[in-house]
Amino acid sequence: MPTLVRLTHRPAAAVRLYCLPPGGSGPEFYQPWADLLPATVELYTFVLPGRGSRRDEPSLTDPSALAAALTSLTDDASDARPSALFGHSFGALLAYETARRLRRTARHEPALVALSAFPAPHQRDFDRLLATLLTSGLDAFTDLVGPLPAELLEDPVTVARLCTPHLADLVLALHHRHHDEPPLQASLALYGGDADPLVPPECLESWNDLFTTPTTPHLFAGRHTYPLCQATVLVQQLTKDLHKAIR
Repeated sequence: MPTLVRLTHRPAAAVRLYCLPPGGSGPEFYQPWADLLPATVELYTFVLPGRGSRRDEPSLTDPSALAAALTSLTDDASDARPSALFGHSFGALLAYETARRLRRTARHEPALVALSAFPAPHQRDFDRLLATLLTSGLDAFTDLVGPLPAELLEDPVTVARLCTPHLADLVLALHHRHHDEPPLQASLALYGGDADPLVPPECLESWNDLFTTPTTPHLFAGRHTYPLCQATVLVQQLTKDLHKAIR
């Protein structure tokens, strides 16, 4: 079962933002956002088994079971404020499936679903990305997580330890099967890196097929890990999209 982590305690905030971490990552990926988001947004994220402080636990590789667990953590009937989901990379797939399960089980949708650097699961770009990650070894791994010190890559044990949670997320994505449902009515925001070698900007457009609120992707300078170096401008854009959605 994932653990819900509240990064900012703002009970008077207008909206709850739940951020799904990218492959192999945990709350540390979104911790810098706590100082960047305005007081109108309360920020949450998750620790998944097999990552970070829970790295000794088996990873979850069943996409349906993980989406069900995430839905139970985000569906707070005692909190009337609107919610929003953001997911980067593999986290985008989890955010999308969580939004769909919320609609099926809780009869409501997030105000905003914001998806970053991942292709829509009903298109061949999704299969192409998974094939690239599966067959390209460390080259694809460093594209996914960013440059790593050479001394780390020279130690096979360290490489195996670093790769394990990412491989688990790849297995989860390989197990995913897209089932047609009516498009989500939540507001959609799409983000990506303008030089992303894994998910080129044109791959983001296909998410519009799965929502009734088509949008144009916002591109930021950088590769697949652009949120690490573009956090300020990304959060600024996300804040604009959040406020527009809840209005």
